[in-house]
Amino acid sequence: IMVLGGVMSAFMNNIAATAVLMPAVAGISRRAGLSPSRLFMPLAFGAILGGTTTMVGTPPNILTGDILMERGLEPFGLFDFTPMGLVLLAVGVLFMATLGRRLLPSREVGPIGGGDQDLTQVYQLRERFFSIRIPQDSPLDGISLSESHLRSALGIQVAAIVRDGKEELAPSPDSVLRSGDTLLVEGSKSDLEELLRMQSLQIEKADTRRLPKLSHGISGLSALVEQGSTLEGRTLQQLKFRERFGAVIVGIRRDDRLLSEQLGQTLLRVGDELLALGPRHRLAEMAESPEFGQVRLGLSTLQQLRERLFFLRIPPDSPLVGETLGSSRLGELAGITIAGIIRGGETRLAASSEETVLAEDRLLIACEPGRIVKMKGLGQVELGREVRKLQLESDEIAVVEAALAPRSSLFGSTLTELEFRDRYGLQVLAIWREGEPLHEKLAQTPLKFGDALLVQGPHSRILRLASDSDFVVLSSLAVTPRRTEKAPYALGALGLMIFFVVFGLQPIHVAAFTAATGAVLAGAISMEESYRAIEWRALFLVAAILPVGIAMEQTGAALLMATAVSDLAGPYGIYALLAAFVVLSSALSQALDGAPAVVLVAPVALNVADGLGVSPYPVMMAVSLAASAAFMTPFSHKANLLVMGAGNYQSMDYMKVGAPLTVVLLILLVLMTPLFFPF
Repeated sequence: IMVLGGVMSAFMNNIAATAVLMPAVAGISRRAGLSPSRLFMPLAFGAILGGTTTMVGTPPNILTGDILMERGLEPFGLFDFTPMGLVLLAVGVLFMATLGRRLLPSREVGPIGGGDQDLTQVYQLRERFFSIRIPQDSPLDGISLSESHLRSALGIQVAAIVRDGKEELAPSPDSVLRSGDTLLVEGSKSDLEELLRMQSLQIEKADTRRLPKLSHGISGLSALVEQGSTLEGRTLQQLKFRERFGAVIVGIRRDDRLLSEQLGQTLLRVGDELLALGPRHRLAEMAESPEFGQVRLGLSTLQQLRERLFFLRIPPDSPLVGETLGSSRLGELAGITIAGIIRGGETRLAASSEETVLAEDRLLIACEPGRIVKMKGLGQVELGREVRKLQLESDEIAVVEAALAPRSSLFGSTLTELEFRDRYGLQVLAIWREGEPLHEKLAQTPLKFGDALLVQGPHSRILRLASDSDFVVLSSLAVTPRRTEKAPYALGALGLMIFFVVFGLQPIHVAAFTAATGAVLAGAISMEESYRAIEWRALFLVAAILPVGIAMEQTGAALLMATAVSDLAGPYGIYALLAAFVVLSSALSQALDGAPAVVLVAPVALNVADGLGVSPYPVMMAVSLAASAAFMTPFSHKANLLVMGAGNYQSMDYMKVGAPLTVVLLILLVLMTPLFFPF
């Protein structure tokens, strides 16, 4: 796997080589009965090392050639990196096949040939599946799954519908529910039990003008979050907003949208308009706070919330009587904001979570009007029996993992914003992030690079997901037909590029562009595919960071650093200086990236070489290759981050395996570089 990844990444982007091989490696791990964590890290390491074998294999090598050219020196050729790169790759493979494999983690080994069984175990889904039943004469009878709002109202998603002994896996949003149906659902059973206790609550429209008066009166306030405010980037819960200001936020206006659900967990942004309700004297104090700007007082500011304020009356027979607001978890589970309690002709705003709920209390709440409709239907389902055997796959339905692709445009978006279910016809059962599965509030969780999604749905829909360049589906089901008849043209284009460069007919950038144009004209790749294949982030990174190196030269920063390095390591000889640059380049790449590391270190290295009167080529070669020795953190190279979710890795796993590999390679670089490029 490492050799194959290394050979591919010699002529293509390291991250792309990793992404291309991930589905095959996932299939190998399942057929061999191996944990994916035994194979995915070696795949990423092999791809990174393979990039060191040619000048076009990785951005640090390309940048090194550009920096030499800017200095008026002959740049490295296409295969000048090959001898040393091949040695590094061979040593890396040998290390991983001996000591490294003993350091690799082995997590959640599934049965040989396992399908969804091992994945449900890895993602810890078994304890989250249970069944519910639709009783006779339920209003849910005859309506579609999407119209039932089961997911948004109850926090569950339906994995199967069982009717008359027949099971419909991964039902579509248009599937019609019937009385007597048993639904296999994923979610928190304890949360659902709490929600079902709310079925006796009586809901009515609220009018802030008719609230029982406080001693100081009730008023409203509208205030903007100012630039530089300590509120920015924090939630109302983290700020303990009620205790601090004595008011309750019943709405947040953001970008022409009015938010009124899950306000306690919403991160505040600059420009957010907070709509507060509270005692008039406390709101007046709040208006004087430097945290806010453009403050308006008065209940008229809350008119935009008039359709979102309701009363919940607690009947005497409600199981919530005698519980505190905190223990009832009303706000958390139902997605509402509890503004206060009306009791005995008095309104208690910003009530504490320790406040006890009494019979005939009326809770003043803020939420979306549609939430009220959903809450009224909470008692329309019954808890069923425990699920003893969890079966999520069939001949037509599969459960697979999908990782976000390196150039995915979905980073930072939520599943709700993407309309994932409608767009792909699949449902997300869990998200793997940084070594842990996420189950709660998946629809509102912003996606991050390195995330892996566990999805369930029809084979045809999984193929559609696999064809989307935003995802890498880790399953043999995702293998799409290849245009093998066009393979000779693709290989011919690659050979043409190598021919032009080796014989000096064209510089590397002209030869590469000519080869790419030929591949498009021959139909080996379409214009749209070629556009999406360009690593735009790497392109702009290289273009934007080169001026940093120029600035270091022109301001004298490079000379200053070169003097410091020479004074520190110079007395110990040229090998000590080379070791210092190798360690510095590798250390920077662990935290930044290989390209910035080269740009920062290369000018310093060139100044030292010039001052000592030695050849700049061994120093530049060592700096470039050391920048690719990035194995100690998942963030040091995007290939490492790409396999993090699929391999169930934690950050410490990279340190445990990557640190000794990095040390071995750096020592090898210091000893080997002068043999190929004498001082």
